[in-house]
Amino acid sequence: MAEINTNAAAIWNNNKMLVTVVTVVVLIIIFMYFLDHRQQRAYELRRLEKRVELLEEWGGPRQNTRQNTGGRRW
Repeated sequence: MAEINTNAAAIWNNNKMLVTVVTVVVLIIIFMYFLDHRQQRAYELRRLEKRVELLEEWGGPRQNTRQNTGGRRW
């Protein structure tokens, strides 16, 4: 009878360890996802800032000085 209780306790301990390991892995995956998401936003922000700097350096987009007459030219 003691042998059965020992085996049941060993199985229970293995199951608890499995649940703990799976929980830790899922938490790590979630953490890595949000870390990657934050890094991606930072990268996009840097890319946009560089683009704005280049536009300012080149003088930005030129405004069209001609007035639109509302008609079509053929």
